[in-house]
Amino acid sequence: MDIFYMALSSEDYKKLGDWLNAVLLRYNYQVAPLAASGKPGKNIRTMREYRLQLINKTNDTSDQAIQALSVILNNASQDIKNIKYNQISPNSSKFPSYTFDFSGQSIDLVIGRGANRGENFETQTVANLATAFKRNSNKDAEFIKLINQLNAVNTDFASREIKEVKQRTGSTKKEGVPIEKLGAIIGDIVLTDTTNYQWFISLKDVNGETFSSYSGAASLFNAAGDLQENSAGAEFLNAFGVDLNQVQAGFDLRNNKSTPRRALPVKRANPSQIKAIFERAWGMNYFYVRKLPIGWKVFWIDRNYLNKLTSNIRVTEVKYPNKTSKQITIKCQNAEQSYIIELRNSKAGEYPNDTKFKVK
Repeated sequence: MDIFYMALSSEDYKKLGDWLNAVLLRYNYQVAPLAASGKPGKNIRTMREYRLQLINKTNDTSDQAIQALSVILNNASQDIKNIKYNQISPNSSKFPSYTFDFSGQSIDLVIGRGANRGENFETQTVANLATAFKRNSNKDAEFIKLINQLNAVNTDFASREIKEVKQRTGSTKKEGVPIEKLGAIIGDIVLTDTTNYQWFISLKDVNGETFSSYSGAASLFNAAGDLQENSAGAEFLNAFGVDLNQVQAGFDLRNNKSTPRRALPVKRANPSQIKAIFERAWGMNYFYVRKLPIGWKVFWIDRNYLNKLTSNIRVTEVKYPNKTSKQITIKCQNAEQSYIIELRNSKAGEYPNDTKFKVK
């Protein structure tokens, strides 16, 4: 590879993409055609991200491509430096990548469809954590930092020796479970210490804004498109001061309905009801761990921190359905956190059947 750029231009990025296509063809890979010259990194905007994808999608050659890329990059040019393989790309929630510096520009080659034969982010994190907790093991510095963060936010955990790390299995239904025990339902990873006490981690990738789902949305409308004012869905919206008349009007507009509607009372947002809703959405007694482009965001949710997350929440904006959107969006915040609640249809239907809570 005989190319050298003092300052990379759009043409330079295109040439790099063309070169990648040429050397990867034999391994059944290409740069995604819609971004043949790469693009700013999805999470780290200063990086140039090239998404590599299988040409024949029924033939997963990702393992071969990953091995070959190490040799290709190391032998390619003096202008390629600081080559590093990432089990999870800093610009992807589940795919591996190679990052390197090329003529002063940081490049990230994201290898789609092949994270160690389908291992996802959660599985890989479990494996890395298990290794990091073992004595005399080859520990990943990133996961040593994560363990130190877990220790810092919970001093009881810091004094325990972990003997087992595994993915949680079983029901994810929260109904009827006391808030104090929701960590065992919400957690994705279970850490068992030498006293057989279990610690739970709710794991989010870099794109993991959603922290909870909530039931009741499907009850908001009947099959004819009439809002059910006494439903669990309506009760939920009333707690946030949502105008049910505007919800009905938005869906009537979308579906070209001119049915006369009885005016429904509009209730003011109820802080105590909102707090109760968010308490069940968050739960408690678990570690919240979210991957960041660099490092991790970690906190332990006990009763004190749950109060910080759920107290004095005020609604700042409500977006109603209209011609172009069938989603009901509630924005709210307190001193600790900003939130977005989305009521939508997760199965491409018209009326809401799902409620998602997101952190901003």
